[in-house]
Amino acid sequence: MSIFAPISIIIFIVLIAVCAGLIWLEFRLSRSSSRWLGLILPAITLLLSLIAAIGVLTFAIPDSNGYWPIALNAFIAFLVYNIPTLVLAGIYLHERDKIKRREELARMNVQDL
Repeated sequence: MSIFAPISIIIFIVLIAVCAGLIWLEFRLSRSSSRWLGLILPAITLLLSLIAAIGVLTFAIPDSNGYWPIALNAFIAFLVYNIPTLVLAGIYLHERDKIKRREELARMNVQDL
C-alpha cells in the first residue's frame, strides 16, 4: 500500500469538511438581516469562475483549428466552475424566500388583530 492512499483520504475528508462549512456559512449569511451578506460567497465563486475562464483563454495556444476549441474550453470551464455559484445562490434565494414569507405572515397576523 502506498503512502499516498491515507493522505488522499485525509485530503478528501478535509475537502468535504470545507464544502460543508461553506454551505453552513452560506445558510448563516443568508438568514441575516442584511440582504447583501448572503451574496458574498456566490459573488466570490462567480469571480473565481471568471478567472478560470480567462486563464483558459490566456494560457491556451491556438492550433490549426483556430480559436474555437479554446473558446469552447473556456466556456466549459466557466460552466463547471459556476456549479458552486448556482448551489450557493439557490441556498440564498431559498432562505430569503423563507424570510420574506415569515415577514408577510407576521404582517397578516398584525392586521388580523
